[in-house]
Amino acid sequence: MKRPLCLLAILLSAAVCIYLELFLSDIIGSGPSLDDGSFVTVVGRVSSKEFRRDFQGRILPVIYVVPTKQENKNSKLIQCYLESGDYGLPAIGQYVEISGKVRAFQAPTNPGEFDSRLYYSTLKISYRLTNASVIKTVGAPNLYREKLYEIRCFFERALDRSLSEQDSAIMKAMILGDKAFMDEETRDMYRNNGIMHILAVSGLHISLIGMGLYELLRKLHLGKAATTMIPIVFMYSYGIMCGMGTSSFRAICMFSLRLLAPVVGRTYDVLTALALAEILLLLDQPLYMYNSGFLFSFGAVAGMTLILPALDLESVFENLTIRKMKFADDEMSFAKEILLKAADGLKSGGSILLATLPVYAGFYYTYPLHSLFLNLLVIPVMGILMMLGIITMLLGSFGSIIAIIPGVAVRIILSLYRLLCSSESLIRGSTWYMGHSEKWQILVYMIIISAFVWLKGRAGYKRFILIPLAILILTFHINPEMEINMIDVGQGDGIVISSTGHHILIDGGSTSNKSVGKYSIIPFLKYKGIGKLDAVVVTHEDEDHISGILEIMDDMEKGGIRIKQLMLPEVSAASRGDNYHKLEQRAGDLGIPVSYINSGEVFNLGKISFTCLNPALGMTSEGANAYSTVLFMEYKAAGKRGANRPFTALFTGDVEGEGQDYLKSVIRSSPAKYADLSLLKVAHHGSRYTTDEEFLSLVSPKIAVISCGRDNSYGHPHQELLQRLRDANVQVFRTDEIGAISITVNNGKVVIK
Repeated sequence: MKRPLCLLAILLSAAVCIYLELFLSDIIGSGPSLDDGSFVTVVGRVSSKEFRRDFQGRILPVIYVVPTKQENKNSKLIQCYLESGDYGLPAIGQYVEISGKVRAFQAPTNPGEFDSRLYYSTLKISYRLTNASVIKTVGAPNLYREKLYEIRCFFERALDRSLSEQDSAIMKAMILGDKAFMDEETRDMYRNNGIMHILAVSGLHISLIGMGLYELLRKLHLGKAATTMIPIVFMYSYGIMCGMGTSSFRAICMFSLRLLAPVVGRTYDVLTALALAEILLLLDQPLYMYNSGFLFSFGAVAGMTLILPALDLESVFENLTIRKMKFADDEMSFAKEILLKAADGLKSGGSILLATLPVYAGFYYTYPLHSLFLNLLVIPVMGILMMLGIITMLLGSFGSIIAIIPGVAVRIILSLYRLLCSSESLIRGSTWYMGHSEKWQILVYMIIISAFVWLKGRAGYKRFILIPLAILILTFHINPEMEINMIDVGQGDGIVISSTGHHILIDGGSTSNKSVGKYSIIPFLKYKGIGKLDAVVVTHEDEDHISGILEIMDDMEKGGIRIKQLMLPEVSAASRGDNYHKLEQRAGDLGIPVSYINSGEVFNLGKISFTCLNPALGMTSEGANAYSTVLFMEYKAAGKRGANRPFTALFTGDVEGEGQDYLKSVIRSSPAKYADLSLLKVAHHGSRYTTDEEFLSLVSPKIAVISCGRDNSYGHPHQELLQRLRDANVQVFRTDEIGAISITVNNGKVVIK
């Protein structure tokens, strides 16, 4: 049998996927039996250490500890963030007694949200200690790993001396695998433009450094054994120094097999080497099947090895004009060479895209189409940049003066990268918001692409129809007629309503979840494939209703999700506070039209009708809650069953006091219209001062949803309010208990998830 390791890798991958589908919750759900926020003392061995940014943006020393009582098992690590200023780091291999506050990794409570519990489980990290301090250190260090760590720190200081802070941070990530010093803006820039891969220690590093060393030793005639083993040991040590991620391990494993093959009289085979690397990684950690870095690394190599040869377009290019044009010989050859290299680059990028598109659809939900062309400019310069970076680092070890010339060249190339990635209109215009794909879609996509590869030489160009078919199946979504999603934003509000391709956001903010827009609302919108919001309605200006909206605006400025209109309550100038004016100013800066809404005004979203019931025009109130925008929604479901039974909902913001009194007066004016309400968004996160008995009797809601933070300091929702809802026979759903709440309407049928 040809390539038995490839067959074994496929069978192992399938078995791991089935196993994880059946038992994933048991595997990652069996976390530490420690209370989140409790203080503990741990004794264990230091396995590694590094610097990382905490949630406040501080760069802190971090050590990874294997608890002593679990040392002989397949144990998980404890990630310990040491207190700022604690520079007496224990050596790798030593035993420590360390104390700190337990921070358990949380499962996502919204679709699209980062699953920190699963991610850290793939890294074998059980939980985190913050504000940790080392009480005692004993034992001998692991000199090999400790010296590698010291060498890494030495070279990082050399880069700091030779480059600007920003350029040094990028080169630390690129050469030494240390991304701790990169700021969020730079990370986002590389990620949003689809060139984050250049910061990973992977195949390019191994080819450049490892093969360079190998060729040097061959010229020195050191003998076959030394020429082979020295580069392998050197690259393994380099991988350990850089953190040995999955892409590093894969590249080093394949590099080692490439050098060993002629020594043992075998032919090197890329797919066999790739299969062995995958088998070794999955045997060590099956959860890598849910790690995007692992999937990207192996997918890219598989794309270049399997899909690229199947994209045999050479005969097509033979008929292109560029091959028939006849200029002067020199001009012709140069133009032809450039165009053909660009075509080859696009074909390579396309093969990697086809191989990794399921990873984008399963983890990131967007794809930067312009990255195909951007990589044509970035990748050819990448080898030069790495060599210049290594030279700068080595020369900088002796002093910054002698590293000036290569340092300037590094700065020029990185400035070129920033220039290429800085076009906000390019990013917005070419970002494909594909949305989330289900696992069955990914499986069918992979089967079809595999058939495309297998049919090479059998079905001619007819097989190319399989590519758009596979992409269509992967990214096709059947959306409900109407959908309401209450995002779990913690202590705040965030509601997305969608119908017939139109989307509206009512509020978006939190006082309990930091950066709720970046980490909850925007990922949710991407998960749903929403690249623009037809309107954003701000009920009032409190922080827990607008903080995420301001973050969406910041994202829009960088080419992210677009807001087409901002709607604010039309109240008196005296009632408009600083946040109100901040929203107006920010919208003006971004060219977002601002409209003002008051009681009686009506607007539509696709087939949905919204009527504003509060505030009264020019209303003056002491607090912002009273003037909260209240929207009454009507949706007449399609189909016979729902033809005469419209779905109605009332979105109430934080309305209370005089605002609630005015709202009740409006409802009394047309009692039949507002009675038997399908859905009520309970005001002010379930405060006892809202949603009184009279109000409930006027609208008689069937379902009530409450948005509030878990264990919030306000005690929301208050028991008095919950009792009133129970007395009124209202079915209640709360984000603090069940996370995001989805209400869909199809053909008159209402489904709540």
